[in-house]
Amino acid sequence: MRFPSALPLIYVGILYTVMGVPCSHAASSLVRSGSFEVGPFLGASYGIDEARVMGGGNITYAINKYILPYFEFSYFPGIGRDLNLGTLQSGSPITAHTSIPLSDFHGGVHLRLPVFKEKPVVPYLVFGFGGLRHSDRTAVVSYQSFGATVTQNLDIPAGTDKAINFGAGIRYYMTQRFGIRVEAKAYKPYGGSTGFTDTFGKAEFGIFFQLH
Repeated sequence: MRFPSALPLIYVGILYTVMGVPCSHAASSLVRSGSFEVGPFLGASYGIDEARVMGGGNITYAINKYILPYFEFSYFPGIGRDLNLGTLQSGSPITAHTSIPLSDFHGGVHLRLPVFKEKPVVPYLVFGFGGLRHSDRTAVVSYQSFGATVTQNLDIPAGTDKAINFGAGIRYYMTQRFGIRVEAKAYKPYGGSTGFTDTFGKAEFGIFFQLH
Protein backbone atom coordinates (compact mmCIF):
# COMPACT_ATOMS: atom_id res chain seq x y z
CA MET A 1 0.00 0.00 0.00
CA ARG A 2 1.38 3.45 -0.96
CA PHE A 3 0.18 6.83 0.27
CA PRO A 4 0.61 9.89 -1.98
CA SER A 5 3.51 12.12 -0.96
CA ALA A 6 1.21 14.97 0.20
CA LEU A 7 -0.70 12.93 2.78
CA PRO A 8 2.14 12.08 5.20
CA LEU A 9 3.46 15.66 4.98
CA ILE A 10 0.05 17.10 5.86
CA TYR A 11 -0.42 14.53 8.62
CA VAL A 12 2.98 15.20 10.19
CA GLY A 13 2.39 18.94 9.95
CA ILE A 14 -0.89 18.70 11.82
CA LEU A 15 0.67 16.52 14.51
CA TYR A 16 3.56 18.98 14.93
CA THR A 17 1.13 21.88 15.25
CA VAL A 18 -1.09 20.09 17.76
CA MET A 19 1.76 18.89 19.95
CA GLY A 20 3.40 22.31 19.88
CA VAL A 21 0.37 24.19 21.25
CA PRO A 22 0.85 25.08 24.93
CA CYS A 23 -1.97 24.42 27.36
CA SER A 24 -2.37 24.89 31.10
CA HIS A 25 -4.80 21.99 31.60
CA ALA A 26 -3.64 18.63 32.94
CA ALA A 27 -4.52 15.65 30.78
CA SER A 28 -5.80 13.76 33.82
CA SER A 29 -8.58 16.32 34.25
CA LEU A 30 -9.69 16.03 30.63
CA VAL A 31 -9.54 12.29 29.93
CA ARG A 32 -12.56 11.06 31.86
CA SER A 33 -14.13 7.63 32.19
CA GLY A 34 -17.85 7.25 31.55
CA SER A 35 -17.92 9.99 28.91
CA PHE A 36 -19.34 9.94 25.38
CA GLU A 37 -17.57 11.64 22.48
CA VAL A 38 -19.12 12.41 19.09
CA GLY A 39 -17.38 14.01 16.18
CA PRO A 40 -17.29 14.46 12.40
CA PHE A 41 -14.12 14.19 10.34
CA LEU A 42 -12.77 14.90 6.85
CA GLY A 43 -9.73 13.43 5.19
CA ALA A 44 -8.31 11.66 2.20
CA SER A 45 -8.33 8.03 1.17
CA TYR A 46 -5.83 6.30 -1.05
CA GLY A 47 -6.52 2.99 -2.73
CA ILE A 48 -4.57 1.52 -5.61
CA ASP A 49 -4.95 4.48 -7.95
CA GLU A 50 -5.24 8.00 -6.46
CA ALA A 51 -6.21 10.04 -3.40
CA ARG A 52 -9.78 11.19 -2.90
CA VAL A 53 -11.59 13.29 -0.30
CA MET A 54 -13.62 11.26 2.20
CA GLY A 55 -15.58 11.97 5.37
CA GLY A 56 -17.71 10.55 8.16
CA GLY A 57 -18.32 10.57 11.88
CA ASN A 58 -18.08 8.42 14.98
CA ILE A 59 -19.22 8.07 18.55
CA THR A 60 -17.12 6.66 21.39
CA TYR A 61 -17.75 5.69 25.02
CA ALA A 62 -14.97 5.73 27.60
CA ILE A 63 -15.12 2.57 29.71
CA ASN A 64 -12.20 4.09 31.57
CA LYS A 65 -9.45 6.59 30.75
CA TYR A 66 -7.77 4.21 28.33
CA ILE A 67 -10.37 2.02 26.58
CA LEU A 68 -12.98 3.62 24.29
CA PRO A 69 -15.25 1.34 22.23
CA TYR A 70 -16.61 3.20 19.21
CA PHE A 71 -18.89 2.99 16.19
CA GLU A 72 -17.97 4.75 12.95
CA PHE A 73 -19.37 5.52 9.52
CA SER A 74 -17.22 6.69 6.60
CA TYR A 75 -18.03 7.41 2.97
CA PHE A 76 -15.36 6.91 0.32
CA PRO A 77 -16.37 8.49 -3.03
CA GLY A 78 -14.21 5.97 -4.86
CA ILE A 79 -11.72 3.24 -4.07
CA GLY A 80 -9.78 1.84 -7.00
CA ARG A 81 -9.91 -1.89 -7.55
CA ASP A 82 -8.98 -4.48 -10.16
CA LEU A 83 -11.74 -6.76 -11.51
CA ASN A 84 -11.32 -10.22 -12.99
CA LEU A 85 -13.36 -10.45 -16.22
CA GLY A 86 -12.44 -14.00 -17.16
CA THR A 87 -9.75 -15.38 -19.47
CA LEU A 88 -8.68 -14.97 -23.07
CA GLN A 89 -8.56 -17.87 -25.49
CA SER A 90 -4.86 -18.10 -24.74
CA GLY A 91 -5.69 -18.68 -21.08
CA SER A 92 -4.39 -15.30 -19.93
CA PRO A 93 -6.59 -13.59 -17.32
CA ILE A 94 -8.56 -10.48 -18.26
CA THR A 95 -8.37 -7.78 -15.60
CA ALA A 96 -9.77 -4.27 -15.62
CA HIS A 97 -9.47 -1.32 -13.28
CA THR A 98 -12.36 0.76 -12.01
CA SER A 99 -13.32 2.94 -9.03
CA ILE A 100 -16.23 2.07 -6.73
CA PRO A 101 -17.79 4.27 -4.00
CA LEU A 102 -17.83 2.54 -0.62
CA SER A 103 -19.72 3.05 2.64
CA ASP A 104 -17.86 1.85 5.72
CA PHE A 105 -19.73 0.70 8.82
CA HIS A 106 -17.60 -0.67 11.63
CA GLY A 107 -17.04 -0.88 15.35
CA GLY A 108 -13.82 -1.07 17.28
CA VAL A 109 -11.80 0.35 20.12
CA HIS A 110 -9.54 3.33 20.72
CA LEU A 111 -6.73 2.56 23.19
CA ARG A 112 -5.59 5.86 24.68
CA LEU A 113 -1.94 6.09 25.70
CA PRO A 114 -1.37 8.51 28.61
CA VAL A 115 2.15 9.45 27.50
CA PHE A 116 1.95 13.17 28.29
CA LYS A 117 0.58 13.19 31.85
CA GLU A 118 0.58 16.97 32.27
CA LYS A 119 -0.65 17.89 28.80
CA PRO A 120 -3.99 17.49 26.96
CA VAL A 121 -2.24 15.63 24.14
CA VAL A 122 -3.36 11.99 24.14
CA PRO A 123 -2.09 9.56 21.47
CA TYR A 124 -4.09 6.42 20.83
CA LEU A 125 -4.15 3.19 18.85
CA VAL A 126 -7.26 2.08 16.96
CA PHE A 127 -8.53 -1.33 15.86
CA GLY A 128 -11.85 -2.03 14.15
CA PHE A 129 -13.91 -4.59 12.25
CA GLY A 130 -16.92 -4.11 9.99
CA GLY A 131 -18.18 -4.05 6.43
CA LEU A 132 -17.53 -2.10 3.23
CA ARG A 133 -20.79 -1.73 1.33
CA HIS A 134 -21.26 -0.72 -2.29
CA SER A 135 -24.44 -0.35 -4.33
CA ASP A 136 -25.05 -1.95 -7.71
CA ARG A 137 -23.67 0.09 -10.58
CA THR A 138 -22.50 -0.10 -14.18
CA ALA A 139 -18.81 0.57 -14.75
CA VAL A 140 -17.05 1.32 -18.01
CA VAL A 141 -13.89 -0.79 -18.07
CA SER A 142 -11.07 -1.16 -20.56
CA TYR A 143 -8.53 -3.93 -21.03
CA GLN A 144 -5.98 -5.10 -23.58
CA SER A 145 -6.82 -8.02 -25.87
CA PHE A 146 -4.37 -9.13 -28.57
CA GLY A 147 -2.74 -5.70 -28.63
CA ALA A 148 -6.01 -3.78 -28.87
CA THR A 149 -7.88 -1.83 -26.19
CA VAL A 150 -11.37 -3.20 -25.55
CA THR A 151 -13.95 -1.07 -23.72
CA GLN A 152 -17.17 -2.50 -22.32
CA ASN A 153 -19.88 -1.84 -19.77
CA LEU A 154 -19.72 -4.09 -16.73
CA ASP A 155 -22.64 -4.54 -14.32
CA ILE A 156 -21.36 -4.71 -10.75
CA PRO A 157 -23.95 -6.06 -8.28
CA ALA A 158 -24.31 -4.64 -4.79
CA GLY A 159 -22.26 -6.34 -2.14
CA THR A 160 -20.54 -6.10 1.24
CA ASP A 161 -16.97 -7.05 2.04
CA LYS A 162 -15.75 -7.71 5.56
CA ALA A 163 -12.76 -5.62 6.58
CA ILE A 164 -10.44 -5.08 9.50
CA ASN A 165 -8.76 -1.73 10.07
CA PHE A 166 -5.98 -0.51 12.30
CA GLY A 167 -3.97 2.64 12.87
CA ALA A 168 -3.11 5.41 15.30
CA GLY A 169 -3.99 8.99 16.10
CA ILE A 170 -3.68 11.88 18.53
CA ARG A 171 -6.38 13.75 20.46
CA TYR A 172 -5.84 17.31 21.62
CA TYR A 173 -8.27 18.45 24.35
CA MET A 174 -8.73 22.20 23.92
CA THR A 175 -11.28 22.30 26.77
CA GLN A 176 -12.92 19.70 28.99
CA ARG A 177 -15.60 19.06 26.38
CA PHE A 178 -14.08 19.95 23.03
CA GLY A 179 -11.01 18.91 21.08
CA ILE A 180 -9.47 18.04 17.74
CA ARG A 181 -7.82 14.87 16.51
CA VAL A 182 -5.82 13.45 13.63
CA GLU A 183 -5.78 9.81 12.64
CA ALA A 184 -4.37 7.49 9.98
CA LYS A 185 -5.38 3.88 9.42
CA ALA A 186 -5.30 1.06 6.90
CA TYR A 187 -8.19 -1.15 5.77
CA LYS A 188 -7.78 -4.79 4.78
CA PRO A 189 -10.93 -6.32 3.16
CA TYR A 190 -11.33 -10.09 3.13
CA GLY A 191 -13.89 -12.86 2.76
CA GLY A 192 -16.71 -10.73 1.39
CA SER A 193 -19.33 -11.39 -1.25
CA THR A 194 -17.35 -9.58 -3.98
CA GLY A 195 -13.86 -10.89 -3.30
CA PHE A 196 -12.42 -7.40 -2.75
CA THR A 197 -9.03 -7.81 -1.02
CA ASP A 198 -7.04 -4.68 -1.98
CA THR A 199 -5.58 -2.83 1.00
CA PHE A 200 -6.22 0.92 1.16
CA GLY A 201 -5.76 3.66 3.72
CA LYS A 202 -7.05 7.00 4.94
CA ALA A 203 -5.77 10.02 6.87
CA GLU A 204 -8.29 12.29 8.57
CA PHE A 205 -8.73 15.40 10.69
CA GLY A 206 -11.74 15.82 12.97
CA ILE A 207 -13.28 17.54 15.97
CA PHE A 208 -15.02 15.93 18.92
CA PHE A 209 -17.37 16.89 21.71
CA GLN A 210 -17.67 15.22 25.11
CA LEU A 211 -21.36 14.86 25.99
CA HIS A 212 -20.86 13.75 29.57
